[in-house]
Amino acid sequence: MLFPTLFRLLDRSGLLFAQTVQPPAIMSVSLAFTSEVGHRSPLRSKLAALLLLASGLTAGAQGLLVKNALLITQKPGDEQAYLGYMRVGNEGRITAIAPGDAPAPLPGERVIDASGKFVAPGFISAHSHLFMSPLRGLGHTETLYGWGAAVSRLNNRATAEDLYWFTLHGSLDFLRNGITTAYDFTYSGAVGGQAVGVGEKVPPPSLKPGPFEENQLRAKSDAGLRFINSVGLPRVGTRPEMISRLEGLLAHAKSVYGQNPLYLGMAISGGLQRAPTRETAELEAHVMKTYDLMNQSHFLESPERVEEQQAKFAWYADAGALSPKFIFGHFIQTNPELVRQAAAAGASMSWQPTSNSRLASGVADIVAYRAAGMKVAVGLDDQSCTDISDPFQNLRIGLALIRTKYKSAQALSVREMLYLHTLGSADVLGIADKVGSLEVGKYADFLIVDPRRPDTGPLHDAIATYVLACGLRNLEQVYVGGRLVADGLRLMTQDEARLRREIDDRIARLESEVRALEGRTASLAPHPFAALLNP
Repeated sequence: MLFPTLFRLLDRSGLLFAQTVQPPAIMSVSLAFTSEVGHRSPLRSKLAALLLLASGLTAGAQGLLVKNALLITQKPGDEQAYLGYMRVGNEGRITAIAPGDAPAPLPGERVIDASGKFVAPGFISAHSHLFMSPLRGLGHTETLYGWGAAVSRLNNRATAEDLYWFTLHGSLDFLRNGITTAYDFTYSGAVGGQAVGVGEKVPPPSLKPGPFEENQLRAKSDAGLRFINSVGLPRVGTRPEMISRLEGLLAHAKSVYGQNPLYLGMAISGGLQRAPTRETAELEAHVMKTYDLMNQSHFLESPERVEEQQAKFAWYADAGALSPKFIFGHFIQTNPELVRQAAAAGASMSWQPTSNSRLASGVADIVAYRAAGMKVAVGLDDQSCTDISDPFQNLRIGLALIRTKYKSAQALSVREMLYLHTLGSADVLGIADKVGSLEVGKYADFLIVDPRRPDTGPLHDAIATYVLACGLRNLEQVYVGGRLVADGLRLMTQDEARLRREIDDRIARLESEVRALEGRTASLAPHPFAALLNP
């Protein structure tokens, strides 16, 4: 009865363009529907979520059996890979996983023969800015603040509709590269108001007309990415007005996405690193406690103005924000006393090896942090400062940084590094009961990786080969909830040709607007890549 009901709702909403579509094709209908971003009503948003849910039920109703796989489960106690099978039920969750030969398939069950291939959990990015995906290659000679200025030239002109497409682009990029869950810092539409120094005088920020936040939520769901949605608390208006905006977003997310299995919850994006006064820390602490929200705050990232950054640590401590629900993003420019206090409060940190290297931010001493009792997660950050969202590369850069820092190959093992980018990140984010490892009851978010195409040689140590020798070239398929979302380079959930046209047109428009604002008129030579951006 689900599908006729949905089509009757579509008819009443004026969107019945798919009367003849049968249930097996409903995924393409739902995605065509959700990609019409425009000015969609709450009813249309709910219908989109229902269609996506229905598509997942349709796909999962068949069940899935993966056999002859070299399983890297990341389940505690499974220290070695083993040959075995995995079964996925009709809700997209793992119902069985074990060594040995697979049982006979159930009637209608899809079967994947993974002979000679790794099957491993999808990667988790515990720190991401998906809307930045179309801004790669900018600020490449700059550290954090200079790079931020370079990307802000375009971001400050972007509209809410632009942000839908930018976030969709970033989400699909993650999925194609094997990242199945992301903690995503959204863009609020705020412009200006950022300060580094204590008491630094800056003009107050302003908010562009939205709906910025709602569009980014929808884009991640439309892509098929699993996510935690992290929103900022822009310092616009009175404190009650700031809280009211947050309450509206929390209500919207619950109403539209509360039953969507891709949605893993809301969090706040701590902003103290770029705030001039302690009121920001006090507001964040209040929000965390009142609404039971996690807070991940960019903090102690850049090697510039370190003393001013460190002085703000006490603001968080005095406000009572530090707790097991607090995550320091980056946390590089530390000292032993700050680490001790953070660990004592139960706070965690997220580590971004690739972006920290690209921006010359330094090396987070995760060995010392873990020894002090802090949990560590790993993220890909945003595509404009990692440039390629490659989790395999992120693993190896992380290993290289720590082993070089300590001049020891035992400082961080390949198994530890893989744990941090999967189950360890899930643990820090409070979602380890749902994702991060291949275990019965968890979502079947997994990768199929072929170490022999191209050939990486015989397997001496399976997990070492997976971490050190495999890469995106070996990534064959990506599944979320037992549903295929990427088959090699081919995306299964969106029309990539249309996506590319939207991104190219929008970036070309923003470039034109910025050039005009900066005084470069049409009489000047055109942008050298204008034809490529907008053919």
